[in-house]
Amino acid sequence: MTNLPRRRLLDLWKVLAARIAARFDPDADAWPSGDSLRDAEQLVCLLYPAMRMPGLGFADPDTTGPDVLAALATLGDHKGIPHTVTEVCTEYFAAYTDKDGRPLFAGGPLRALDPAETPTPDQQALETVESFSIAVTLSLSVLAFVRERESRVRAAPTLERLAALRGAASTRLTHAMNALCESFVADAFRPDSAKGRTLLGAVLRDGPPDSRRVRELLAQLRPVRTGLGGLGATGDGPPALDDETTLFSCGWAWGRVRTAGRPGSHAEPEPSLHFTVAAMDGIVDLFSSRQTLLPGLLNREQLALAQQLMLRWELAQRYWSALARFGGSAWPLQDIPWRGGDDSDYRTLHVASIVIHNLMRQGDPEEPPPSHELAPLVLVLGELAGRARLTRRALPGDPAIALHSPGLVTPLPGTDRLGPPLGWTFTDFAPALLKRTLQVAALTRNVEHRDTMLALADTLGDHVWGRRLDAGPAAGLWDDPGRIYPAAAARPAELSWRMTERVVEVLVVAAAGIAADLAPSRRLAELAADMIREADHLFAREMLTRATPTTSTDAELHLVAAVLARSRDQAARRPGVAVSLAADALRRLDELSAAREQAGRG
Repeated sequence: MTNLPRRRLLDLWKVLAARIAARFDPDADAWPSGDSLRDAEQLVCLLYPAMRMPGLGFADPDTTGPDVLAALATLGDHKGIPHTVTEVCTEYFAAYTDKDGRPLFAGGPLRALDPAETPTPDQQALETVESFSIAVTLSLSVLAFVRERESRVRAAPTLERLAALRGAASTRLTHAMNALCESFVADAFRPDSAKGRTLLGAVLRDGPPDSRRVRELLAQLRPVRTGLGGLGATGDGPPALDDETTLFSCGWAWGRVRTAGRPGSHAEPEPSLHFTVAAMDGIVDLFSSRQTLLPGLLNREQLALAQQLMLRWELAQRYWSALARFGGSAWPLQDIPWRGGDDSDYRTLHVASIVIHNLMRQGDPEEPPPSHELAPLVLVLGELAGRARLTRRALPGDPAIALHSPGLVTPLPGTDRLGPPLGWTFTDFAPALLKRTLQVAALTRNVEHRDTMLALADTLGDHVWGRRLDAGPAAGLWDDPGRIYPAAAARPAELSWRMTERVVEVLVVAAAGIAADLAPSRRLAELAADMIREADHLFAREMLTRATPTTSTDAELHLVAAVLARSRDQAARRPGVAVSLAADALRRLDELSAAREQAGRG
């Protein structure tokens, strides 16, 4: 799965295109479905890879690849595909915009914590951080599609439709970015409070906290506290965040934080690890994609919001990374599970995800993180895979299966003001772990670590691919955990755009890892330098000692010079290639030397 991301994605696109083409059939699932998150995930499966993976675009009919045309054939020919995509996106934005022009973000796996109760209509209209995050990804993908499409068409009606679509996507993006800013929160508390004891128990794992270690932790978090103060965050009530004797946490709540006079704000001011990671995964698209960095894609207001979100993103990842790595060589993150809330393995995976974000953000492509920074993550990800019964055999009734089916339900504090207390269901542990595994494999230059992560990715990929639906109109999409855990009380097999979208993210990450240059090995670089040095010396000696130039010898020496020049060019970025080229030059020079010696002996 992870070695052939393009082929796997095109297989997925064939099924997706057939469903889009048949969206108005009486027997097809309703489109739009009434769930903005579910429908956004469906569109992201199509548009996001086109934005992020080279050679998969379909906005320009003249450059669309033949394999892309074959996969999307049910949407039309090379001209019909972008037309159909434009219409489908227009239908989506029209369905989830109210009469006043405000985008709607309701939907998702909301459920009452008490199975006997049902969410009220007001609760069903709640908008969550996950919806805002996926809206950022979708809107950016649509804007990138429209931008490329507009440069290729001249017909006035088509340009009008594209302009309307660009306006709708831009409006939704602005609202989503504002909502993400309004969902960010800092929460201050005393070290001896319940929250303080939970935090210290997670970070100071080798005994009861003492004042010295608490002061060390506070000192390490001081830059984050200062940054939060610059945002105007003061915490919810006493104690204040600017009191440096208090502990604090920061991140994203499940929705807009409850504030007087702010419509649609119902979330308690408590950061949620689950929604913090969801927010960060969407925000990173604002500054990690080549298309989003092009001038003109974002307007002035969106650029200002992007700066605000980037600052919050930086503070959140620094805060959680500092906690995860506090205390030296043995990270608190390695004490699984991460304490707090439900104490599930999801929390450990989420904290690990933030640490990976941190390392990806601060890492230089030419100087990736050192091995000692990545070694704990390699261990943690491998252990999580075993605990979740992804690399170990699951027994009947194994509680670890609940991570995948029926999934983890995390409470949404504040929803009880509108009806029964609600929760949000997570079932994407396997693809989320696979995504982080591939990211660590791309970060490390340690051969052993890379091989370990790629082997784990292969195993996880087999698990995820094995959960596809194998019958019905959605065959080839996700999710049927019962195929992997037949003895478990798995939920009924049904189409999950949430899981399908997570798999698409994995394929995009896998493709990015393949397309990126491998971190050069210092040992290979040193070997290449030594071999090039020797080849240069032998080449110079050959030029000095040859007595009678001949056509064949001159041609061979010109070839050697060209091979050496290529080897020098590759030495810094691809030292293995440089070694191979230098070896070829040395072989050719040795043949010339041997021929000269043989001629000298008569």
